[in-house]
Amino acid sequence: MPSLESLPPGEIRERIRLGWRCVRFESCFSFLVATIRRQSAVYMTENWQERYLRGFAYTLLAAVAGPWGAPWGLYLTGRALWINFTGGLDVTDEVLAALDSSPVPERA
Repeated sequence: MPSLESLPPGEIRERIRLGWRCVRFESCFSFLVATIRRQSAVYMTENWQERYLRGFAYTLLAAVAGPWGAPWGLYLTGRALWINFTGGLDVTDEVLAALDSSPVPERA
C-alpha cells in the first residue's frame, strides 16, 4: 500500500477513480497529565482489508500508550481505537480538493 507522497498526482486521481480510498489513522500517547493525539500520513488503500491491516499498528500503539493520561487519556484512546477499527479516517475528498487547487506546472 503506497504512501500518498510517493505517487504522482495523475496516478492518485486514477486510483481514486478506480475506487481506491485515501485514509489516515490515529494514535495517542499519554503521560500522567498530558495526552497527545497524532494522525498518520495519508495512505491509499484498495480495499477494506488493507485499511484494517495498516491500522492495526496504530491501534496497538494507542491501546498500549494511550489510556494513562488524566483526564483525556481514556477518551482519546477510545476515539483512536474507534477510528482505526472502522478502517481509518477517509480523507479522499480533501486529497482531491488539494490536488485540484495545486498549481499546474507550465510546459516549456
